Amino acid sequence: MTESPSSHAVLEQVARYIQQARRLAVVTHERPDADALGSSLGLAHALRRLGKEATVFLFDPIPFGLDFLPGLDRIVADLPGPETDLVIAVDAGEPAQIGSRLYDAILRLGVPLVVVDHHESNTGYGTLSAVFPQKASTAEVVLMLIRTLGIPLDRTIATCLLAGVVFDTRAFATPDTGPETLQAAALLMESGGSLYEVMTAYRGQHPLKALRLWGQALTRMETRDGVAWTFVSREMYRATGTTMEDTEGLANFILDAADVRISVVFRERPEGGMIRVSARAKPGINLVPLARSFPTGGGHKMAVGFEVDPPLEEAIRTTLARLEALRRSGQLDDCSPE
Repeated sequence: MTESPSSHAVLEQVARYIQQARRLAVVTHERPDADALGSSLGLAHALRRLGKEATVFLFDPIPFGLDFLPGLDRIVADLPGPETDLVIAVDAGEPAQIGSRLYDAILRLGVPLVVVDHHESNTGYGTLSAVFPQKASTAEVVLMLIRTLGIPLDRTIATCLLAGVVFDTRAFATPDTGPETLQAAALLMESGGSLYEVMTAYRGQHPLKALRLWGQALTRMETRDGVAWTFVSREMYRATGTTMEDTEGLANFILDAADVRISVVFRERPEGGMIRVSARAKPGINLVPLARSFPTGGGHKMAVGFEVDPPLEEAIRTTLARLEALRRSGQLDDCSPE
């Protein structure tokens, strides 16, 4: 796995921050997925091997199907204390994704904030940002950093990072999965990560109640000109005994339809508030302009998320109108080389 000189330079800068710190806080985005959680845990494990005190801080519950990840029992649902001398934000494209409660506490600490990410929409926040949008997962970036630090891989680190790679590439099926992604996965397997264990978790990540919720959403799906959209309401959560977590993966599932180019899922929060929107696209389409047209939007070219003001019906109309306008103007065309 070869990297450009500039890649090495920024990783060396991050490494220097880490080497100078003693007590490190690792944070990630709210409602963490496998890449966010696996990357955070894997990095914390590695930092402890370096002799550092490293803690992952997270208020959200662990997503269904990720309970196999080692180190979950060491996650702290609290704010970093004043003894913290470095914070590392993993897989979070902007401060809002970390959550105001946690991010405000980080600012009050007044210590360096290093960002490790792979999202193209990353806003470049923090004292130093190591953002590699060419990577298919943040776990690959964390692996690069660990190797820069000279930390030996073990089964614990490898399992966490392999989960990030597998889940974020949809089992090596996304267009940005390249030879270096497979090389990273091979290295993690050689270091003790079990692809069978991770793939078993990937295939079994949805309980039956989630499938019942998906069924209701799919019966409400509408399509137009290659765009498919649906919604999940508070009433649907109540009827199926589900939560917002159970909607994860629905947008990808809809996108798998042969005649769908863009999928959009609108989700009410069970407790009320902003409408959460997930959008996915096939190669040749860049959804980042759509996400960035909303205050909290971000993600990759073909996978973005953002929030829209309620009510649900108005959120759907607003988003679809904006999507259509951007599409007609050519702003969603992805002309970058493969």
